[in-house]
Amino acid sequence: MGFYGKEPVDASKCKAVYLWTGLGTPGVFVVHVEGDAPNYSYGFSLKRDPEFVGGLKIDAMGWTGPLGQGTSSYQVGGSFPGQYVPKIVISGSNGDFVIDVKEIPHDQVDNFVKSKAS
Repeated sequence: MGFYGKEPVDASKCKAVYLWTGLGTPGVFVVHVEGDAPNYSYGFSLKRDPEFVGGLKIDAMGWTGPLGQGTSSYQVGGSFPGQYVPKIVISGSNGDFVIDVKEIPHDQVDNFVKSKAS
């Protein structure tokens, strides 16, 4: 039986960009998280912490179990609408980490999305 909870994150491999819409509405944060989770972990996802005040806090979540020896690398991404902040918090089982947010101006969003698709 698996247990649902936070997974460990490697803060040096976490990335966040903010896509400006240019329409007078909030843009979108695109977040990428990597880490080494205990064997056997699966069903990774990013979840916005609804109780965090003052910005954006993302929890790296997943299912773990039955427990095995060692770890396996994982990658997970997600997008979250909201007002721009220059830093966000990524939270894992090994702690909370503040990372910088890279801004993508509204007139460069199409090129950014196309570059990620290829």
